[in-house]
Amino acid sequence: METGITTATDKEGRDSCVVVVKGTFLINENGVAGLSEKQEPFVYADAHYGDPGETSIQYECDFAPFKPRTDIIINGSAYAPKERPVQEIAASFQVGKIKKSVRVVGDRFWERGILKLLPSEPEPFVKMPLMFEKAYGGTDHSHEDPKYHGTEMRNPVGVGFFKNPNLRIVEGTPLPNIEEPGRPINKYTDNPGPAGFGTLGRNWHPRIKYAGTYDDGWLKDKFPFLPDDFDTQYFQSAPADQQLDYLHGGEEVVCTNMTPDGTLKFTIPQVKVPLLFRFTDKEVEVKPNLDTLIIEPDERRFILIWRANVPIGRKLNALREILVGMQPEPEAPKWRNAKRYFKSLSEFIDWKKDLN
Repeated sequence: METGITTATDKEGRDSCVVVVKGTFLINENGVAGLSEKQEPFVYADAHYGDPGETSIQYECDFAPFKPRTDIIINGSAYAPKERPVQEIAASFQVGKIKKSVRVVGDRFWERGILKLLPSEPEPFVKMPLMFEKAYGGTDHSHEDPKYHGTEMRNPVGVGFFKNPNLRIVEGTPLPNIEEPGRPINKYTDNPGPAGFGTLGRNWHPRIKYAGTYDDGWLKDKFPFLPDDFDTQYFQSAPADQQLDYLHGGEEVVCTNMTPDGTLKFTIPQVKVPLLFRFTDKEVEVKPNLDTLIIEPDERRFILIWRANVPIGRKLNALREILVGMQPEPEAPKWRNAKRYFKSLSEFIDWKKDLN
């Protein structure tokens, strides 16, 4: 597994050390998960599917300072059973108490009916990417008058959002492929919530509302620190219905219609990742939170991320060492001619501290 470290400053200006542990696991044909020989490296800047201004985030930066809950992210596709083309299908997942499903429909376009625009018949498909680009949303600047311009801030990269009242502009344009169950789009003026399993953008609604207020008062009294109304919920990158209390391992995961086989099942392994922070004057043992699960059914793999946030105090150099994982038992003291033998000066100094 991979281990990384960074520092963070909260809205009160207090510094902390953030340790992130990342593990990549493969799922065999029997649904048993094991560590992959190839561990995915850390993501240091948000990685999009394409142009950052036009596509959604595939992998968000791994170094969030803190997450109050666990994010469940799915990067994958919907598959027709037995690879026989279908016009629509339900894709779903379940992790512990969370269960979520979306309706996946083949390509459709707005076509002119007798009195209004209607969705065309869905085209059959075998595989459909489960991306926010395929869900309701988008930006419309098609009208010459700016008052008819707009962006669906819940999903700016989606499809199907219109402000232009000219039906000729709408005719022939695509509808979303991913919808909320029971909420089909019937009119081009419908405004459903975006449906998907992926990562929400940092400036999307409702996530952006947790970022706080950056006004003249903030510039005067708080800059460069975070505003008083900043909420750590901002660091959660999954949709609200894909967040739950911290995972601990042992939870069963079921993904339906996200692989050619139809169902992918596995159990999240129970992995101990103890951390020991050694300061000049103390030691702090920490059990990190398992706060991110990224499932990638196409690859038959998943990624687990543990995170710990420990205050440093006023002296940044007071933190001397961080030990990750289970540590070997200390060797018995070595003696020579009835005298204690030390391998190094630092070992002698530590021994003297223990005596005091």
